[in-house]
Amino acid sequence: MRSCYKVKACCSTPTCDYVVHEDIVQTINHESSFSFAMFLNGLDHKKSCPHCGHELFFYPVTYISEPVCFE
Repeated sequence: MRSCYKVKACCSTPTCDYVVHEDIVQTINHESSFSFAMFLNGLDHKKSCPHCGHELFFYPVTYISEPVCFE
């Protein structure tokens, strides 16, 4: 089984129509992706949305793959 843990970003305002959820970093496990997202959300100077200029919101994502069975 191979899983992938990432931190992604999207615009923090609900009125913005910027729908791209940008990959920020790939981490080693869920705990590190959650911690890194919390750290980035707590920074004073965050990245800004390329569409409207508001701050981006960071969140952890886990992609769990299907188990590989060998016969």
